[in-house]
Amino acid sequence: MENRKYPVDTQTFSKIIEEGCVYIDKTDLVYKIANGYNYVFLSRPRRFGKSLLCSTLKEYFSGNKDLFKGLKIDGMEKEWEQYPIIHLDFSSCKTTDIKAIKKYLSVLLAKYEYQYSLISKKDFEKEIKGKVDVENISNVRLGNLVESICKQTGKKVVIIIDEYDALMLNAIHDDDLQNKVREQQNNFFSPLKELDPYIRFLFITGITKFSQMSIFSTLNSLKDISLKPEFETLCGISHEEMLSVFKSDIQSFADKNGYTFEQTVRFLKFKYDGYNFSPEMRGVYNPYSLINAMCDKQLNDYWFNSGTPSALLKLINKFDIKMEDYEGVECGASRFNKPVEKVTDLVPFLFQAGYLTIKGYKTYDDEENVLQTYTLGYPNGEVRMAFANSLYTEYYKATENIPLRDAYIDFKINDDLDAFIEHLKVFFDGFPFSLNNMNEKHYHSILYTVLTSFGANISANQETALGKADLILRMPKVIYVIELKYDRSTESAKRQMAQRRYAKAFLDDNKRIVKLAIKFSSKKKNIVGYEAVEEKI
Repeated sequence: MENRKYPVDTQTFSKIIEEGCVYIDKTDLVYKIANGYNYVFLSRPRRFGKSLLCSTLKEYFSGNKDLFKGLKIDGMEKEWEQYPIIHLDFSSCKTTDIKAIKKYLSVLLAKYEYQYSLISKKDFEKEIKGKVDVENISNVRLGNLVESICKQTGKKVVIIIDEYDALMLNAIHDDDLQNKVREQQNNFFSPLKELDPYIRFLFITGITKFSQMSIFSTLNSLKDISLKPEFETLCGISHEEMLSVFKSDIQSFADKNGYTFEQTVRFLKFKYDGYNFSPEMRGVYNPYSLINAMCDKQLNDYWFNSGTPSALLKLINKFDIKMEDYEGVECGASRFNKPVEKVTDLVPFLFQAGYLTIKGYKTYDDEENVLQTYTLGYPNGEVRMAFANSLYTEYYKATENIPLRDAYIDFKINDDLDAFIEHLKVFFDGFPFSLNNMNEKHYHSILYTVLTSFGANISANQETALGKADLILRMPKVIYVIELKYDRSTESAKRQMAQRRYAKAFLDDNKRIVKLAIKFSSKKKNIVGYEAVEEKI
């Protein structure tokens, strides 16, 4: 099994099949989409299998039956009819220059115009070389192309649009630029509404839904399947699929690293599982991270490190982000799954981009309506730690603090609280003065973010029967219930923890419970006192 080939560098279905790469069979869902709808939109985070899905649909509608032998769809499809296909992928356009974007859009169309003899080879070569004036891309070009292909072939056209929003995301930091990009794309897509007689199937993927886009405003029959339970595992790998397809790989992973099979499954689940794309919360692993982990036999931050989107970093600098504010967000679907014009609320962007996912779902019957409430949170260890690290380095303008991280690891192993507190003091002494907001929430947020970036099992504002504990830090043998005070005594923190019985909520964990009171000073801008008291059982 060491010679298994993993599709870590391709999202092309034909290549995966022909080269014998590991493939998670989703073709039954592909058949269901292709034959159940005419116009479909699917939102998923980047590197989550959208391009592979588009490639699979392309081969299906091309009638390439041999590629699907032995797969689920092989026993479902009987006709294997071939259709002409227009496949437009916007992900490779990285520019924010409007003139360059116009040329890019023009070339996308020119390739098909040349393929179907609507322009000459000479004109096509001019397009490729950028020698054609594209100051005004005619908004009828796409319409003319589709209609001409349909008349030439006698078949309706399949249109696949991958990462439609890539150009908009490149410009997310600049409202004026984004409006110009939106104008170009609206102009480009505007013919789609009138093309219904010529379209067999239209499939659109993206990360987020931007409002005032003609794709959404004119295509009234566009079906958004992003939160439909039957398609929750369409992109991603379920726990059952992992155990089935990667059983031998998991054992190889375990053998290489000195783990048991069960330990390896637990590590992989913590690191890469946890994405939920419907109220049923069936759960999927990040496919990019899991496949890379199987290939390398290592637990790395593959998805996050594959290219932390510049959009996220720009938004971190634009908003006063507190990481703990997005751990357990309660809201309705209309908040996190809605089209956005400008990013004024980070929740929709963080959900659609994959930094938050559904963690809970409840319904309430108020006798007039059924109210739906979702709880959102970070999906898994990879995203949680890497997001914290990005927030720490971008917002606080700090580099990774190796001594503090090592002190935390020693604290975790040896329970040496005093040594860890001393390292925390050194850390706060070096904290930038310009970023010191001088309030309790400020220190609360920094401590939570830094410890999360180290991989700590920590939760903020943990609800108990009588209140909310500031921080709960879970160690292998100890649970620390932490209360922070700013220019107030540790006695007041201890008194609050005792009166509200924070520690009692964790007695069933069968670990030592330590109540830790920490005092920060506005004059010292640092920790000036702390007390640890073990809860008596």
